[in-house]
Amino acid sequence: MEYDKFLALDEEKRERILNAAMTEFASGFKKASTDNIVRAAGISKGILFHYFGTKENLYNFIVDYAISIMDTEFFSLINLKQRDILDSIWQLSLLKQDLSLRYPTIFDFMTGVYLDRIDGPAKEKMDEIMTMRNEIIGELYQNADRSLFREDIDPQKAIHMIHWAMEGFAESKANAIKMDEDGNSIRENYESYLAEFREYLNILRKCFYIKREDSQ
Repeated sequence: MEYDKFLALDEEKRERILNAAMTEFASGFKKASTDNIVRAAGISKGILFHYFGTKENLYNFIVDYAISIMDTEFFSLINLKQRDILDSIWQLSLLKQDLSLRYPTIFDFMTGVYLDRIDGPAKEKMDEIMTMRNEIIGELYQNADRSLFREDIDPQKAIHMIHWAMEGFAESKANAIKMDEDGNSIRENYESYLAEFREYLNILRKCFYIKREDSQ
């Protein structure tokens, strides 16, 4: 389906519809209501379907839109030459924070797509971006400077443990969207999650790295 008519809208109206759709779809494709989308966007349901035809077309368009922004505003900004793996992980966290601040609905939406990926209509596209993500993360871990680790620790095993710890932390925060009884999103609590994440990174640094004063 062509979306030329929608793309030809003025920026303010176009962004209003996109943000309304991303906010609603953050809870998953099946749970999302087009009534809520048009209400938040200030348009009629007829206009929405005039632009997109179906709810699934709208969802797939929003996924493509979000992936495009993540590609240009997140993945392309990752410094693959950084060799301190813990600094690399922190850099990823800051980039994700910056993305959520500049595009306030994308972070929630993509988390919803991730949780919805097993049986959602955007599974194939989400699999593609997850493959891209895994390739970049894999390169960061592959380039990690093993000399930063203590001599009595196997660097490769330590890197695996760091990876598992960070994946577990990210997974727990992604699931928190569904479990938060107050209806708060990860984006709304991102500062506290970032501070907590920093604490875990500092613990990992103390556990695995040579002390800075010993390395000088």
